[in-house]
Amino acid sequence: MQARGRLVARPVFLAALAAFAPAAIVTFVTLCPQASLAQSPEQSLPALAKDRGVRTGEFTLYPAFAVMGHYDTNLFNGSNGEAGNQPRGVASMRLMPKLSLINDPTSNVALNFNGTGDARLFFSGGNKAIDAQQGVGGTVNLEVAAGKRRSFSFTFFDYFNRSLRASSWETTTTFNRVSNDVGGRIEFHPGDIPERRPFSLAFAASWGLDLFDEFNQGNTKTIRTKLSSSWKFLPKTAAVLDASWDFRTYEKPDLAASKLSFNSTPFRTKIGLTGAISKRISAQALAGWGMSVHEQGSTFNNFLANVGVGVRASESTRLFAGYDHDFVDSFLSNYADVHRFSVSLRQRFGQIMDVSAAFSTRILTYGDLSGVVGDATLEGLTICGTGKCRRDVSLDGNLTASFEVARLIGMNIGYTLRSVRTNFKIKSKITGIALDVGEYTAHELFASLILRY
Repeated sequence: MQARGRLVARPVFLAALAAFAPAAIVTFVTLCPQASLAQSPEQSLPALAKDRGVRTGEFTLYPAFAVMGHYDTNLFNGSNGEAGNQPRGVASMRLMPKLSLINDPTSNVALNFNGTGDARLFFSGGNKAIDAQQGVGGTVNLEVAAGKRRSFSFTFFDYFNRSLRASSWETTTTFNRVSNDVGGRIEFHPGDIPERRPFSLAFAASWGLDLFDEFNQGNTKTIRTKLSSSWKFLPKTAAVLDASWDFRTYEKPDLAASKLSFNSTPFRTKIGLTGAISKRISAQALAGWGMSVHEQGSTFNNFLANVGVGVRASESTRLFAGYDHDFVDSFLSNYADVHRFSVSLRQRFGQIMDVSAAFSTRILTYGDLSGVVGDATLEGLTICGTGKCRRDVSLDGNLTASFEVARLIGMNIGYTLRSVRTNFKIKSKITGIALDVGEYTAHELFASLILRY
């Protein structure tokens, strides 16, 4: 793998990143500041048990600690069709401390801090590639808001994430990285009580870094801007506007020599309705337009959509079905056009167990790959609007049972599926061997014990 680590010399390494890019953007979206002006139609169950917390003056501290046993059947997303990267199963133990700190949300200055650690220990049996995946990650989110109960408010935020991710090839190289967004949000929301305010307008701006431990060709700097507005014209129904404009720059401009990873200024805007249709049914319908606006190469320029319906079938049952159309950044072909269909079920049994099941499928069409420079052959491409494209069907699912063992003790047991189906392959021009096959399937099993107060 080290021999394939130079992006300019070989696009082989980037084939794995083409599948990795959507996962990378998930983190970007998580870190990006949200105004939380509109309620999602996906309805959740109330918490099984309310944390007590530790009162210290004006603040309340919520500590927790989890120990997880985990097994992944395909840590490196290998495939039987790849030479030297067969599926490899591995067990691990994860230690996850958590700490939350808040003060009275009605205070003139409200503080909200959440920190979660993730220390991973793999049982490798002496495999150096697996040993290299061990590490410590986690997230730290901080928000300090002034004037939440006034017409104007300002929020300072810092969202930090240290993510641990194995390479898409069995190697000591990792995709571990650090992401951080720091910025502010200004909101205008006239009215007396926040829950009754009919109108809200928010603008957020932040500066973000995304830095890899080893894959420094993927390092980026991003300025993010976001405008959100909500008008509640009925008690439980609102018209919403959501727009964002980012400015992303890659730190390694030499990628452009291989027709890879151009700087971009992606723009998105959506408008629509969200709220309750009846006492049991909530829905959301948003539509708009998006442009990836890359400096060179193919670019996304198409409609966006977000449609979902949530049903409270009973006090203990929640159902959801939704559809999204969006685009994500791709290291290999500028962008991927994504159609996503999802369904979920949340079911409570008594007051001791919650079961959640979620399934989604994504249809991804990547940008033009015909101009990529390198010494490998790209196969399985199809003709799309911009040229020769890679097309994938991604399947993701999870099933989790959460137990309330005792007042301060909980337990989670679950299963996760991740899979990609595609005809895309990269073959060596010299040997004709398949160096990278786009498709793979992996299953994860986990169980965790959680102590909280």
